[in-house]
Amino acid sequence: MKELVVKDNALINASYNLDLVEQRMILLAIIEARESGKGINTNQPLTIKAASYEAHFGVQKDASYKALQAACENLFNRQFSYIEERSNGVAVIRSRWVSQIAYIESAASVELILAAAVVPLITRLEKH
Repeated sequence: MKELVVKDNALINASYNLDLVEQRMILLAIIEARESGKGINTNQPLTIKAASYEAHFGVQKDASYKALQAACENLFNRQFSYIEERSNGVAVIRSRWVSQIAYIESAASVELILAAAVVPLITRLEKH
């Protein structure tokens, strides 16, 4: 259980290094996964619509489009690290938040796939 706490704390601490729009994108991806019934996995993209961003956070339509578009590149480049005990020693693991992200201008939406290291951490946090 100690490993779980360390990893989950690392994810929470790493989220503080995301800017506001990036944090909101992760939250909207989690909401999308729940509401659509897709769940969170490393194979299927989650869609964040500008209209959803606008509705949840009370921003203007143009501002939501621009915020999501700008955040795509930044979120793809964001990294975090955590420590994991392994049989052959302690590993310092670095991961990105997303493995894939796309802004679709004609649909005013973002499609993202969370990174493999992030998915189990988020699903465990949701359970606790």
